[in-house]
Amino acid sequence: MRHSVIGCAVLAVVVVLTGTILSPQAAVAGEAETVAANPDDAVVAYYFHGNKRCSTCRKLEAYSQEAIAGGFAAELEAGELEWRVVNVDEKANEHFVTDFELVTKSVVLVEYRDGEVVRFRNLKLVWQLVGDEDGFVRYVRDETRDFLAEG
Repeated sequence: MRHSVIGCAVLAVVVVLTGTILSPQAAVAGEAETVAANPDDAVVAYYFHGNKRCSTCRKLEAYSQEAIAGGFAAELEAGELEWRVVNVDEKANEHFVTDFELVTKSVVLVEYRDGEVVRFRNLKLVWQLVGDEDGFVRYVRDETRDFLAEG
C-alpha cells in the first residue's frame, strides 16, 4: 500500500512539473507514455523509441538526455527547449513516424510556432556515434546549438 501511495505521489509531481502524463512505472523510469500537447513556441528535443528496447536503444536515450540536460540547462529552465521521450508504438504517438520521417529510434529537434511544426532536424548520425559517448554528446549538443541559433 505504501509503495502505491509513493508511486502516485511521484506521478502527480511529474505531471505537474512536466505537463506530461506518465504511467507509474514510466514515472520511475522517466519514460513518457503519452505526449503532452505541442508547445506554442519552443524547440523540442525528442527521443523516439518503440516498445522493444535493446541496450543500444537505451544508450541512445541516455546519451541524448545527457547531451540536452547537461548542455542546455538555461534553455530548458526558460522553456525555450524541452526534452521529451516518446514511444511511437503508442497509438496516440504513431503520427510522429510520418510527421518526422522516422525509420528507427531517433533523436529529432523540432521547432514549434503557435503550436505548429515550423521545421525539424533528424540527428541521423546518433547511430554511428553510439559507440563514442563523448562524440555522441558533442554531436547532439552542436546540432542542438545550431538548430536553436537558426530559429
